[in-house]
Amino acid sequence: MNSGPVLIIANPTSGKGRGSRTADAVSAILRANGVEVEVLHTAASGDAERLTKEAIADGKRPFRCIVACGGDGTVQEIAHALADARTSLGDACPTLGLAPSGRCNDFARAFHIPADPSAIADVLLNGLAQPTDLGRVNGRYFCTVVTAGVDAEVSSFVDAMRVPLRGTLAYLYGAIRVLIRYRPYDMTLTGDFGVIEKPLLLASTANTSCYGGAIRIAPDARPDDGRLDLCVVDRVSRLRAITLIPSLLAGTHGRCPSVHFVRTQRLTIESPGPLELWADGENIARTPATIEVVPAAIRVQVR
Repeated sequence: MNSGPVLIIANPTSGKGRGSRTADAVSAILRANGVEVEVLHTAASGDAERLTKEAIADGKRPFRCIVACGGDGTVQEIAHALADARTSLGDACPTLGLAPSGRCNDFARAFHIPADPSAIADVLLNGLAQPTDLGRVNGRYFCTVVTAGVDAEVSSFVDAMRVPLRGTLAYLYGAIRVLIRYRPYDMTLTGDFGVIEKPLLLASTANTSCYGGAIRIAPDARPDDGRLDLCVVDRVSRLRAITLIPSLLAGTHGRCPSVHFVRTQRLTIESPGPLELWADGENIARTPATIEVVPAAIRVQVR
């Protein structure tokens, strides 16, 4: 059994209160198994990152694991702080634990970690620390997929409208609303693959296969292969874009002639005007942007 104190950082608003309930349940199980646990709650964006940095800098009680109890946004903040710390601490840096309880939990999905508190606690008690890649865009780490184009607009729409839906359903609703008025974006992508320069519906750079609550944008992407999988969709009609949605859900959109996949370690995205880039459910950067993989940036507690 893994020993050493554990810090749980919970977003109390994630999953309509599920973040707090999950943190309470997981901490109770860990304490029953003799593990020292501290639970902290976030109150605003940026708190999870700040709390992680403070816990590491304190040093009085070296946590072996810091658990992100929330959605992908909470995970990203903690992962960013851990990746920064790992550059100096190495394997003395705490591992990242995952307690999925948000609107979207795609990073936890990549490691097959369920939302059940007893299963989460079992991973924290008996799991292994797996070196895991992160992406980095303009200096900011991301965990799952960074998007430019119409899918970034969908993320922005879902976030701004506070759609009363969760996960894939929220993104499906947002996609249909956004695609009604979408226009293609002129982009120049430069990477290990060469140069792509043309109007695009979207360009999604994936560290993991899914985003938006199990939408399989890059089915073959893995967070341990030292590569990023880039999915590019050419300019298509609005109707054709909408009919692509079912194949996106199934991960079969690669059969469409307007969809292309390439792999790269690094790429740049340029556009005539600034385009928002979204990752892990957050507005993370704007073009021009440099995106790169950071191999083994953190260690994640897995089964």
